[in-house]
Amino acid sequence: VRFKIPVGVAYGSDLRLVEQLLLEVAAENPDVLRDPAPVVRLMRFGDSAVEFELRVWSTTLVHKRGKLISDLNFAIYEKFQQHGIEIPFPQREVRIRGVASDSAMRSSE
Repeated sequence: VRFKIPVGVAYGSDLRLVEQLLLEVAAENPDVLRDPAPVVRLMRFGDSAVEFELRVWSTTLVHKRGKLISDLNFAIYEKFQQHGIEIPFPQREVRIRGVASDSAMRSSE
């Protein structure tokens, strides 16, 4: 059974290193088949991240999909931390119109 694990990394990351680390994670997991070999694809340049997909095959955890995906995600997170690869999260700036700023309110007092 093929498993697809989406992974986003921060813009400015070494994308070839990301590819290498994802393949290492797959190779280090005993439940991932060597044939067909794991594959990493750069899927798209998203709003907040460069989006990859790790594709692996397994027969040992067919009925425990969540376990293999969880194990791989933990390993990816740890490997990225060891190599300084940031997994970004969306950040939004909220501006409220019509509300006076603190400094404007103080000057009117």
